[in-house]
Amino acid sequence: MKIIKRTESPFRDTPGGMVLVATRVASQPPQFPPIEFVHDDQKVEEIELGPTGSLYSFTIVHPGKEKQPYGLAMVDFAPGVRAFGRLLFDNQPPAIASRLRVVPFTLPDGTPDYAFQE
Repeated sequence: MKIIKRTESPFRDTPGGMVLVATRVASQPPQFPPIEFVHDDQKVEEIELGPTGSLYSFTIVHPGKEKQPYGLAMVDFAPGVRAFGRLLFDNQPPAIASRLRVVPFTLPDGTPDYAFQE
């Protein structure tokens, strides 16, 4: 039996907006981030999450005096998948249950990533 590593990005742009990519293996519930390793005979179904979800919870991280605070959020998507990521906002964070969209975000090292924004 051969084990295969998933190399695709966990997010993608679509005509309807940016989405996250969850995976479902066999009869298991979908999960995000996507499953990383599978047996070569396992059927893996990709499920697009988004482009919008509902804010479940968030926190504001205060990394120190010389760095700006930033938000992290848990966002619920149909079909019952909760995803974690950076929360972008201006002055006031969004209220719980607000509709957030998946947006492009660049990490400090230049790596493309995703974030959530109202």
